[in-house]
Amino acid sequence: MTQIKTVLTGGLVVYLAIAIWQVLLNPGVAIQAAGLGIVFIVLTGIAWISDETRMKQIEMGILWICIGLFALYAILVAGGVA
Repeated sequence: MTQIKTVLTGGLVVYLAIAIWQVLLNPGVAIQAAGLGIVFIVLTGIAWISDETRMKQIEMGILWICIGLFALYAILVAGGVA
């Protein structure tokens, strides 16, 4: 598990460096970069939870949120909205 945490943290650092670089080149993406950065920080932080049961609960919650968003997107596409 420690190797996964290390890889996730390394990926977070790389993403944040790229995001900062992109914001410097194009300030118009600052809000998107900040929002996605916060999401990545939260998701990486979940991997550092030491309580396995709590971590599994959070992972399952995120999974169901993703399923719900996918279903919402399918409904919107079927309805001609998206």
